[in-house]
Amino acid sequence: MKILLTGFEPFGKYSENSSWAVTEKVAACGVVGAELMAMRLPVSFAGVGTALRKAVDKCRPHVIIMLGQCAGADYIKLERIAINMMDATILDNDGYMPDEEQICADGDAALFTNVDIKKLRKAVEEQGIPAKVSNSAGLYVCNRTYYEALRLCCERPGMKALFVHLPFYDGQLSATDGQPTMPLDDMVKAVGIITTCICRRCR
Repeated sequence: MKILLTGFEPFGKYSENSSWAVTEKVAACGVVGAELMAMRLPVSFAGVGTALRKAVDKCRPHVIIMLGQCAGADYIKLERIAINMMDATILDNDGYMPDEEQICADGDAALFTNVDIKKLRKAVEEQGIPAKVSNSAGLYVCNRTYYEALRLCCERPGMKALFVHLPFYDGQLSATDGQPTMPLDDMVKAVGIITTCICRRCR
């Protein structure tokens, strides 16, 4: 079972990104029964789709699991849907800030994950880690990435994709004062559980 696991580079005022910190740790630990490829994606509306497609072409994964950082969250967010829209209130790392632009002019208005996120949420919660199903991945680069991944799933029947938003990790230096955090090891454990569960259901 081949897994492509992605996180993002730092962006904006954040000199660290919890998504990449977790990606690195999960990759170092590995996932039993899976061949895992880790990739750091650019926080770029223009570049992230191409970067993801190149990684998929190289890895040819059965599953893509994308991680993103969500300021203000105090739980693991399993994203159900990606919207065909880009709209931002801050610049990306290319200095670009779209205003209600479509991702794909002839694409579906929205695409849904093809994994059972409620079962994944339950599996994470059973380990004492708070998790919820989310119906909005926002309209920043995370959503763009998810939409691109789900389009790839339409092109490659049988491939699965899921986007997971993570809180700041305990001790993250660039985290905003007073914002909730979660132990890094708990997030690593949660992503490991999610990955293992998806792999089992894909076999």
